Amino acid sequence: MKISATLFFISLYDSVLGGGINWDVYEYGVVDSFRWSRPFPDDGTDPGGFHVNCRAETTFHARMHKLKDLAFKAPSGLRPWHDVIEDFMGHRDYPGTFDGVDHKGNEREIIVMEYTDVPTPVRDWIEEQQNDPSETNDKKWLFAVLRKPKDEEDKITETVKPRPTASPDGQPASVDSGSIIPDKDKIVVFAAGALYEILPLWVARGSRCERELNNLAKYRPSAVDHSVLAWIMDHTKPNREFGKRDMTFKVEAMAVTETEDGRKARLMWEKMHRAIKRNDRRIKKEERERAKKDMEEGRIKDEL
Repeated sequence: MKISATLFFISLYDSVLGGGINWDVYEYGVVDSFRWSRPFPDDGTDPGGFHVNCRAETTFHARMHKLKDLAFKAPSGLRPWHDVIEDFMGHRDYPGTFDGVDHKGNEREIIVMEYTDVPTPVRDWIEEQQNDPSETNDKKWLFAVLRKPKDEEDKITETVKPRPTASPDGQPASVDSGSIIPDKDKIVVFAAGALYEILPLWVARGSRCERELNNLAKYRPSAVDHSVLAWIMDHTKPNREFGKRDMTFKVEAMAVTETEDGRKARLMWEKMHRAIKRNDRRIKKEERERAKKDMEEGRIKDEL
């Protein structure tokens, strides 16, 4: 898949600001579903024309693998989960790396985290997706919750079933206590690009604007009035040459409102944009009328 020149240079610019050039963006391209770019300056300043009501950031520890690690033993490999990860990833569109890159085939990167390291709002969201029985949702459900193997020979063949929801009459669903897998005995597997769909949830808990960050209806890819923005400000890569898979990623989110000066500037640019579009339409209309007139005059001359 080819990447447009505009998207390439935007990604290249962001990579330079982040401390290095990600040539993979150019070589492999970005998946079609990746619509994300940094929505605020990374130097700590506010987005232009907006007031930041609060910021929240957290650094998470995880492991970064490639699909080719499915063939090898843990901890550098993922052999116990080979079949279930291969099946899970094979039935969904790959959302890309942190930069939206798809390295294709066994080179595709995936993130593995201890389920206990995943914030509660994220776990709740994942289980809501699991409890949605629609086929469309099944293809969008991008986080695989898996149990840990009991021993070296244990093979995991399915994702962990979500905790049952309440019945329609509001009564708690009956649960067999023996079927419940403790969070400490679970991992979650996902492609890094899936994080962007719910980034604010990762840093919401304990923040000064927890309620706003938990409201994904306010989450936007770019700043608008009374919106929530988020970005992965930094991430490391494991030293695979030495068998390492450990890495970290840092999420920052903020709730913003438009300033009065920002509103005035936006309205001015919107007015100017409308004027330019009206002028373009007028010019095109005049060109069509002139072409039509020339054709009619040419027809009349031919008849004479």
